[in-house]
Amino acid sequence: MVFLEDFYEILLLMHLFVTFVLVGSMTHNLLIVARYVRGRFARQKAEYLFVKISFWAYVVVYVLGALIYPAFRIHIRAAYFDASIPWATGLFEVKEHWGAVGLALFAVYYVVRRSFRPDEEREKLFFYVPLCVLLNVIVWYKVVVGCYLSLLKGSV
Repeated sequence: MVFLEDFYEILLLMHLFVTFVLVGSMTHNLLIVARYVRGRFARQKAEYLFVKISFWAYVVVYVLGALIYPAFRIHIRAAYFDASIPWATGLFEVKEHWGAVGLALFAVYYVVRRSFRPDEEREKLFFYVPLCVLLNVIVWYKVVVGCYLSLLKGSV
């Protein structure tokens, strides 16, 4: 018996649904932040709301991923990836390492956004905008790789 094995499918679905929230909120956040670069600051409240939603969605996705990892490790990674396509294990590990980096960066991103107003402190945008872009790259990378690995598991 593996930890939370009986709840694997429901936890995986929750992981997926919260990921949808994360991707949507981060993408909307990026679209608004891109306007900051052009001097347009009309949607600051919405952007801050997207930051809060993204941060908490990332935390929930991370925790759900940690809860499903033991069953994944035994039933999918060991049975399929390690046995048939070992490079997929490496791809998964890279994805997870970026996930840990993303968690730390998200904490910084959230704290930075709480403490400044983009229209009044434009000098902080030189840090904030690239951080937003990097977090979007990490989130989208994790989503694409996660979907690809799911397809690989289905094809084995």
